[in-house]
Amino acid sequence: MIRPDDLWEALDALALEQGLTPSGLARAAGLDPTTFNPSRRISPQGGMRWMALPTLLRALDVLKISPANFIRRLEGEGRGQGAAPVRRLRGLPLSRLRGNGLFDSAGHPTGVLWEEVTLPCAVTGDAYVVRVDTDALEPVLRDGSSLVIMPDMPPRRSDRILLMQPDFEPVLGILVENSDPSALEGGSRWAVYSFAAPPADELVPVPEGKSDVWMHRIIMATF
Repeated sequence: MIRPDDLWEALDALALEQGLTPSGLARAAGLDPTTFNPSRRISPQGGMRWMALPTLLRALDVLKISPANFIRRLEGEGRGQGAAPVRRLRGLPLSRLRGNGLFDSAGHPTGVLWEEVTLPCAVTGDAYVVRVDTDALEPVLRDGSSLVIMPDMPPRRSDRILLMQPDFEPVLGILVENSDPSALEGGSRWAVYSFAAPPADELVPVPEGKSDVWMHRIIMATF
């Protein structure tokens, strides 16, 4: 038997595969941006509500999936036949990642500003999702790509990471070990080869010994 939450989870998974958050899918479908927000999925009685058919059809049109294929996917997931594991994560567009109060003292996502994203696979730990909403990272990452990021997984040399530090824009790139620390500001041993930096300034130094500087490892991306 198909349940309302099966429908919501299937739609979230399809949206994430195309790099869309719930609010992004709603906008693309010409709906109010809050249409698919988690708070609007609950009925006044406290249970999960069914989505209106016209709303669902507009979302499926954006996702380029026919109602028949969506029903087949629902039937498989609703009955536990070949269903992919899913997990709800916090997520934000890259342009909104600089705000205060988004991370706690350990670098984990916190607060009420995060959106909810459903990932079509199981992920352990306190992972979160960042959606690229700029074309400045092309050709490495296109506008609409979604990145799954693990704050508790120690980054290694050559890993793709997200670097965040106060008063600076977040940096997405490759972690590199600097062979000549004196050549970088602050004598940093580590730097990020930014996906967006111009050739003349492509290495972003990683400040050392600061508690409010975080390097979070990217473990998955959709394109």
